[in-house]
Amino acid sequence: MRISDHFMSTDTAESTHVWTLVSHDPSVAPMDATAATLAILTMEERCRCCPPHLAAWQERRLHGAALRTASAEALRAFVEPAFGLPESPGSPPKDHLEGYVAELLWFFLTRETPPEPLARLEPLGFAATDSGGDGLAIHRQDSGDLMFRLWEIKKNTGAASVSSTVNTAYGQLKAKATKYLARYATAAQGLALPPDMSALYSRLLDLWVDESEMAAAGIAVATSTGHLPSQCFSTFGDQFPGFISPVRLRGMLSAINDFPAFTEKVRGEVWRGL
Repeated sequence: MRISDHFMSTDTAESTHVWTLVSHDPSVAPMDATAATLAILTMEERCRCCPPHLAAWQERRLHGAALRTASAEALRAFVEPAFGLPESPGSPPKDHLEGYVAELLWFFLTRETPPEPLARLEPLGFAATDSGGDGLAIHRQDSGDLMFRLWEIKKNTGAASVSSTVNTAYGQLKAKATKYLARYATAAQGLALPPDMSALYSRLLDLWVDESEMAAAGIAVATSTGHLPSQCFSTFGDQFPGFISPVRLRGMLSAINDFPAFTEKVRGEVWRGL
């Protein structure tokens, strides 16, 4: 089951950056099926340390099977920080929920169809309101050396244009990159990583500040199909001029017919297993 199979992908290479348009294809899968796929992938990721609770969630969602008390309590704990609970649908706020689903969509699309060979993809935050970096991908270059790409991920669901949202993402990534990378470097200290990857994590901040060829930037935006602009990420190179020789800037614009409605459907599919 791959979320990428529900979308059509088109790459556009510019002189300073590359960006990908990922459009939902309703002829392949209706929005309900896509929401169900994303919900299942999300719960598999969140509950991979607890296979019995994941299996209970799947049986509950598909067949309405009663949950043991332990599974019922555990699943509520796994679900509430990101999606809230049916009895409190306003928490997390709609804005945060949409942002979290945008991150989920980016995460699984990147994991399934990485733009470069993927060596490691940092897990997403556990709660919809978690602070810190939105996404960090470690890639293995053709030379065998590692590089990282720090991502800023946004949703576009209000009155603002996609271009305005992208510009906001540029600003946040420039202002907060070192703080994000410090968090990732600290979290990696206790991990059993290969020596070259451990060395990369220890140098994340230096490589970013030095605009090293081992550092790269990414901006991803999820929106509704009707909001798609005729062009996107046009000023990426102007915003990050130190990352264009060679080109290390990448954008992703993912679109689904009605993204706010899709977000609610994903949450509803998660709740079906409670």
